[in-house]
Amino acid sequence: MPGGPLDLESQLVFYRKYHFNHKNVAIHLGCIPLILLSAIALATRTTILGKDHPYISTGSIVAWTYGLYYAILDWQLGIPSFGVLVTFAYFIRSFYLSLGPESIISQSQFTQIALGIHIVCWLAQFYGHAVHEKRAPALMDNLLQALVLAPFFVVFEVAFALGYKLDIKKNMDNKAGKLVMEMNKKEKEKKKAT
Repeated sequence: MPGGPLDLESQLVFYRKYHFNHKNVAIHLGCIPLILLSAIALATRTTILGKDHPYISTGSIVAWTYGLYYAILDWQLGIPSFGVLVTFAYFIRSFYLSLGPESIISQSQFTQIALGIHIVCWLAQFYGHAVHEKRAPALMDNLLQALVLAPFFVVFEVAFALGYKLDIKKNMDNKAGKLVMEMNKKEKEKKKAT
């Protein structure tokens, strides 16, 4: 990957080249946050340091890691993202710990709901790529990069829609557009050869 993991522009260009169709992007805007938040919810069940530190869970570690990475990439959008993720991890852990025999749902049902949301959203993602984008998702080329960058890409999409950081959007779209044209050209050549 040109530019490395701390090069925001190369990260956004990589992700954008797989997300040009507006319907697919809309699906991602709804599903990617739910995928990350449901993953944090699922991971919140595991306490790292035992009963003396009930709020240090796998979910909180995921939230802190993602949030810090986003803050390093772009502090203006990363710090609010960090705040949302860490706050969610804290409150979802508090909710999970409060579940008991008298609760509306059990801890087991909590897990089933989080898992159901996670699976449905992943299926919607694949649908968006197959039907609307007509291109394999980014995770087929770089699983880790796609999983970590996708939520921050959504943050940028929202910022762009609000008229913020449009210079980054223009550069990202131009560079990604050229990459998409190259990918399409290679795909056509490959089809002609067969």
